[in-house]
Amino acid sequence: MESWQKINGVRRMQDYIEEHINENITLKMLAQVSSYSPWYSSRIFKELLGKTPFEYIRLRRLSKAAEKLRDENTKVIDVAFDFVFDSHEDFTRAFSKQFGISPYRYKKIVLPV
Repeated sequence: MESWQKINGVRRMQDYIEEHINENITLKMLAQVSSYSPWYSSRIFKELLGKTPFEYIRLRRLSKAAEKLRDENTKVIDVAFDFVFDSHEDFTRAFSKQFGISPYRYKKIVLPV
C-alpha cells in the first residue's frame, strides 16, 4: 500500500475527530472515513501517530478542555460533559494525570487568553 494513502486515511480520521470532538466516536466511524477496516484503521493510525485512535481522542479532548477552562468562565463539570467524559471524577483524574494539576487549580492559576 502506498504510504500517501495511509497518510490520507489517517488525516481523514484526524479531521473527523476534530469535527466531532464533542460527540461519541467509534472505531467503526473512523474506519468509514478512512475507507479501511476498523482493524487496519487502528493499525495505521498507531503506526503514523504513535498512539491508538482512542489515546489520541482523549488527548485532544483534554487539550480542548484545558483551552476552554483557560478561556471561558465555565464550570469544570460542564467542561467534563462537553468533552464526553462519563463523570466529573473521570475528567478530573484524566486531566490531573495528563497535566499534573487538577482542572480546578488550572482554572484558577492560568490567565485567560
